[in-house]
Amino acid sequence: MIRFLLRNSGWLLVLSVFAGLLGGLTGAGLIAVINMALDSEQDALTQLGWIFAGLCTLLLLARISSTFLLTRLGQDVIFDLRLNLSRQILRTSFPRMQAVGPARMLACLTQDVATMAEAFRLLPMLCVDAAIVAGCLLYLGWLSCALLVLVLFAIVVGVSGFRLIENRALHGLRMARESDDALYGHFRSLTQGMKELKLHERRRNAFLSECLEAAALGYRQHYLKGTGFYILADNWGTSLFYLLIGAVLFLLPNVPEAAAGLAKTIGLEISELSIGLEMGSEIARGYCLTILYMMSPLAALMEGLPVLARGNIAWKKIETLGWDSREPESIKPSDPLPFSHPAVLKLSGVAHRYRREGEDRPFTLGPLDLTLQPGEVVFLTGGNGSGKTTLALLLVGLYVPEQGEIRLGEQCITDANREGYRQQFSAVFSDFYLFDSLLGFQGKELDAEALSFLKRLQLDHKVRIENGEFSTLDLSQGQRKRLALLVAYLEDRPFYLFDEWAADQDPVFKKIFYTELLPALKAKGKTVVVISHDDHYFHLADRCLKIEDGTLSEIGVVESKHERVRGLQR
Repeated sequence: MIRFLLRNSGWLLVLSVFAGLLGGLTGAGLIAVINMALDSEQDALTQLGWIFAGLCTLLLLARISSTFLLTRLGQDVIFDLRLNLSRQILRTSFPRMQAVGPARMLACLTQDVATMAEAFRLLPMLCVDAAIVAGCLLYLGWLSCALLVLVLFAIVVGVSGFRLIENRALHGLRMARESDDALYGHFRSLTQGMKELKLHERRRNAFLSECLEAAALGYRQHYLKGTGFYILADNWGTSLFYLLIGAVLFLLPNVPEAAAGLAKTIGLEISELSIGLEMGSEIARGYCLTILYMMSPLAALMEGLPVLARGNIAWKKIETLGWDSREPESIKPSDPLPFSHPAVLKLSGVAHRYRREGEDRPFTLGPLDLTLQPGEVVFLTGGNGSGKTTLALLLVGLYVPEQGEIRLGEQCITDANREGYRQQFSAVFSDFYLFDSLLGFQGKELDAEALSFLKRLQLDHKVRIENGEFSTLDLSQGQRKRLALLVAYLEDRPFYLFDEWAADQDPVFKKIFYTELLPALKAKGKTVVVISHDDHYFHLADRCLKIEDGTLSEIGVVESKHERVRGLQR
């Protein structure tokens, strides 16, 4: 996390740490002034009072500056992290995003970023506390170097014990974070599968007990285990400091006398150690005051370490999402040549392998050869799992062919121009998502065009469009799909893809789609690919293709039932 801060806002970090160190040294100076004032005469108290007031003012300014700078730094980094993480997800290849899954990405965007925000929020005070501890150690060394060695030994023992216990704590926190992914997946199932859970009591009970409760219980157990070890480590360090204060007050004052008695008994001189440990009341009082003063920032450091550890785990979790700078989506493209229109879209020997649900062996789509002419309407049909949607994703550029090539006009589609190639397509997928506004559109004249289209789709009584925003999305699935069709139509791209658009539409809207909208797009010179099973509308297509077991074939235009009936009547 510190390396991340240095990469993003190094100068802010340096300034805030400098202010924190100044605050720590000033705090140690206050302890020194208090210790001297306790043994000073009345005449010296006035001068020490002015020094005390100056140090208090400096401490206040230093702590305010350090806290403000680090808070600003933390918020800037969190802001950049949220945006950069969102950009990284959008730059990542679509297959990789599918492999990661929405639950894990959502957990990173919410839980992990929030955890890091909490860690950055706590970081300012921890830096100030660390500076106070450093200043106190300097003051202890000024009082007595020999006693400082004892204090440092106690700190080393405490830190070593803390690290041993912390390893167990970190394991519990990591396992708790792993449980978060499962929990977010179950929460997603809870919200999206609400109707199915409401209708099936045994499924609902099994989901609560076997999925949600089990994941939540696992998170609770791992979190309690991790924080429990941190509580043990925290109290271990505090008890060592109390033992150290007891040694300074009750044991060390007797060391010189005991050493002298031992030396006299065996006829030796007093050892240098006993002389080094010989101390007056001022040193003992100074050590006790300073150690007591150190205990609060040290306790804060110990209590803050679990938060920093969770922040570090969250950061590593974000890093291990698997974004690879070598992926095609992450390569900065060169300026591609502009695509000319109208243009022929051609697939030559295109093949793609993927693993279908419930099958161990990978399924191979292709090799496929397909040519789409400008102004052509092509229907694509096939059974479930035949590869229709995969072919559609290859066509629009969301999947990259493992072999073969795709050409648009004179250009071969590569990593350098794939982003520009995707901008040639408008699509309504079967699992479409509808935004609450016309994002990416410019010009208020679109509102008037959208309004006429709303009337055509009989949505004007449900939805209004004002300044590019929809008044509501509280619509049925069929109505939402009609609204998605409106958005695609307004995009005015050279190529259109409709994946089972008419599957959940009423007959009247199916007829409008096939007999009015598709011919209108064709008349405008658009190339349209429609994945459909409505065979009684196949006669409206220029070509009908069928995909079966990964192989593409042309089946010819099929007459509608009305045409066949009319022919029999003649």
